[in-house]
Amino acid sequence: MIEIIGATALLVGAGIVLLGAVGLLRFPDFYCRLHSAGVIDTLGAGITLFGLLLLAGSLLIAAKILMIGIFIFFLSPVVAHALAKSARQAGIGVQQAVTKQGRNKQTWSGKSP
Repeated sequence: MIEIIGATALLVGAGIVLLGAVGLLRFPDFYCRLHSAGVIDTLGAGITLFGLLLLAGSLLIAAKILMIGIFIFFLSPVVAHALAKSARQAGIGVQQAVTKQGRNKQTWSGKSP
């Protein structure tokens, strides 16, 4: 029973990572892509690590997987915030408009005060 739950968690985590990767390709600007990458890190990797935790053979392996999960859980938001802050300071703006055909119009906002 635990093997089925672990395999299901691995499949769900892989699906979330796949959807996040599609988001990286489809979103129009840096900040939306950064949000998609954050979802991949925290949710997709967390569920995948949970599945691996259930399938771990020994207590030592489970403890290592748990430490990796805690590391990702705390550092992923910090890294995303640091990237967003440095992108804002570098003058990378948010895309303002999308045309009627759905193509991105290259209109960017300037650096915020």
